[in-house]
Amino acid sequence: MTTDARTPREQIRASLIALKDVYGVAGSFVFARGGYLVAREMPPMFDDLTLAEAGSRLILLQETFNAVGDRLDSAVLRFRDHKIFVKPMAGGALCIITLSGVNMPVLRMAANLVGRRIAPVLDPIAEDPSSVEPTSPRLATPAPTDGAHSTVRRLRDRTVE
Repeated sequence: MTTDARTPREQIRASLIALKDVYGVAGSFVFARGGYLVAREMPPMFDDLTLAEAGSRLILLQETFNAVGDRLDSAVLRFRDHKIFVKPMAGGALCIITLSGVNMPVLRMAANLVGRRIAPVLDPIAEDPSSVEPTSPRLATPAPTDGAHSTVRRLRDRTVE
């Protein structure tokens, strides 16, 4: 049996780097079930705080589907010339930012392969984020739930907690 000497975060990041082999992938990141950022392979213009906020909003999207009895297998969000492909997993989600002309079947296949590779590493992090040394103070810290940020959100004029 071979053991990987890299930290869990390094193992996830190595898988994210492999996604760049797909033509049209601009970057990717992974967040844990609590919405906090675990690893990233993104251009520097995307800071950790922005990605953590995106993670918490994407968790809300997944929970919205769960609330009505649906299971979200994947989602594609379109923004002008880019797409965000979201692949939910038990421990969190894989998010891939692409150009609009990306080959979607190839992207789905790559996301499934990377998802299978990172899931065993992500699950323990999602259960106990303090078990992993953060690479940045913001990287492993869940969004504050005290009065700083409300956990109540509005979706189509309805309150979602």
